[in-house]
Amino acid sequence: MSTNEFEQYKVDHLFLLVGQNPLPNYVATKLLLHRGETAYLVHTTDTLDEAKRLKKSFESEFNVELRSLNHYESDAYHIQKEIAAKLKSINNGKIGLNYTGGTKAMSAHSYRTLFYEEIQDKTGKVYRRRKGMIFSYLDPRRLEICIDREDNERERLKVKPDTLQIPLITIFQLHGLNLKKNPTQQAQSPELAQELVKVFADKAKQTQWFDWYNKIFSQAARKDNRKWKNKTDLAKLFIPLDKLSLEIVEVFNNQQLLTSDDNLALGEVKKLGVFPEIEDLCKFLDGIWLEHYVLEQIKKIAHSQSILYYGLNFIIPPQGTKDGFEFDVAFTRGYQLFAISCTSDNDKKLCKSKLFEAYLRAIQMGGEEARVALVCCSDEPDTLKAEIADTLSNKKIAVFGRADLLNLSENIIKWIVDNDREAK
Repeated sequence: MSTNEFEQYKVDHLFLLVGQNPLPNYVATKLLLHRGETAYLVHTTDTLDEAKRLKKSFESEFNVELRSLNHYESDAYHIQKEIAAKLKSINNGKIGLNYTGGTKAMSAHSYRTLFYEEIQDKTGKVYRRRKGMIFSYLDPRRLEICIDREDNERERLKVKPDTLQIPLITIFQLHGLNLKKNPTQQAQSPELAQELVKVFADKAKQTQWFDWYNKIFSQAARKDNRKWKNKTDLAKLFIPLDKLSLEIVEVFNNQQLLTSDDNLALGEVKKLGVFPEIEDLCKFLDGIWLEHYVLEQIKKIAHSQSILYYGLNFIIPPQGTKDGFEFDVAFTRGYQLFAISCTSDNDKKLCKSKLFEAYLRAIQMGGEEARVALVCCSDEPDTLKAEIADTLSNKKIAVFGRADLLNLSENIIKWIVDNDREAK
């Protein structure tokens, strides 16, 4: 972790204003507070839970005090009184204020209280700028910590990916969200997913695939239009592959799933350990393959793009949320969250719905810095993006369509590079 340029601005006492998104407070504390020193989390009644989660996340690295404004987040007198009371008890050490979070009133009056100190001179009480204070905020557009210097200039320190790497799990925990299970970094059957990408990238081959999948596979494996048959019945199935491309048949053969007469033997699936249950293969063929393909592409570029934390299937159960939700694939680059929604469909309405939901969740968790993409099989990804750009911030979204699938890793790198360019 390269934080040398932040060293001169690190403090021993850091006041932070807690807002609805605790991520900026987490970033500022990790970069601007000396290890073992104290963070003062100034919160309201509405942000008490966020402050408690921050405190828990810091318990092994920093001392933390919660400073409550109760319901007085817009009351100038109360804000100044609470900050000043704590300030008077600090006898030594460098002091800082990070005013990224909280309300505008909290920022203004906290800044004012810490900026000026009261002294006595021949004329009585006067106020002057307090020496040695470090005032800072996080600029989400440029991914920078901004320092207000005493010469009225502003120092901008870029938070690069190698400056601070934040695990995806930490971001979820800061929001009080518990994952249903640990995300996976291991794609299932990447060879089969790769062949299916080749199929879906070609309209003629895609039509051939759906003829087999809908008329043969689904007819045999489903007990109605939606539900799969039980494990016992699925294990008895031998499904002909004569209408499939030879490349896909070869993948099934390499995975030892074929009988001597080249039928797909579902009863062999569990023995190979690739899919935990036969139904998992069914879901994979139904469209989940695209998520695993995307995961494999992220894994492929992870080292070159400074991506340390990534995964698939971030499932949030309904407890603590309205309905629960799920990120298909996600990664962090530094502290910035990238969320990718996937669908093998090309239906415009469905694509828009998935992109919009992923956008809302990503911004909720990752703040304005979060970026969102949709990987789908649309032939008009630019049109799809343009139609939804009026609702969402165009710079925060990307849409990858059918023509982008075969070179997806390169397209994701371009997305990352464009994002870096926008942040300059």
